[in-house]
Amino acid sequence: MSLKTRKSSTSTIVIRAKGTILHFTIREFALMTSLNCATDKDEFVFDEECPNRIIDQYFDGESFVQKKDLFAAVSDKIWGNDNDEDALKFVNLYFIHAFFLLSVDTVAIPSLHFDLVESDRYSDYPWGSVAFEKLARSLHKKLKPKEKFYMLLGMPLTIQIWLYEYCSNVPRNVAFKVDSQIPCILNWKTNSSRSRYETLMGSMFDDTDDKVVVKNIELTRKKILAFHIPKKLVPGSASHNEDDIDSCDDF
Repeated sequence: MSLKTRKSSTSTIVIRAKGTILHFTIREFALMTSLNCATDKDEFVFDEECPNRIIDQYFDGESFVQKKDLFAAVSDKIWGNDNDEDALKFVNLYFIHAFFLLSVDTVAIPSLHFDLVESDRYSDYPWGSVAFEKLARSLHKKLKPKEKFYMLLGMPLTIQIWLYEYCSNVPRNVAFKVDSQIPCILNWKTNSSRSRYETLMGSMFDDTDDKVVVKNIELTRKKILAFHIPKKLVPGSASHNEDDIDSCDDF
């Protein structure tokens, strides 16, 4: 058994699990996270000629601030004592890049992110659509048969939760459900910090176990109302067929 994507794109991640073709789109991402996936990110424009105070004050006005430098600044509490306002700005930047936008330590953080936090407009920004696009791009044509390890960007935890939600039998030594709400990411607890590949392949994705069933999301009105997605971005109800995926695209 293996995982491979062929025609997945920045709008849809397509995989096969136990003979069922599954589609992970921005709809599923929104259901897992309840992050803003609707607002037009082009609405957030800042004067690039105007220096950002955080970069100027704490990073010597550097043209590029790497993720590792931001994390070091947070670890050292570079903002000092009795400075709750800047402490909160750094915490927000840290959370965005540690949880929403997972990447390598050397990636340069866009100045836009500093501007969003400094202006307090970060809470209105569509982090969901940005995180989903990074995740889909990192998977696009990257997964190969018989490989076990992949570098995923964005918010890969959402795919893990999605598979838990739509697998009929999740082993308790992997994870167990504690609630049934939106966002779905709050519904699950894990029994180990890192599930082993062999454990998943031998339980949730064992082709010989007829008791385990996986299926695509069935949208209810409640779920649709919970999405932060405009109707024009929600894929239509057109059926998907097996041409989307190779016969070897098994998980």
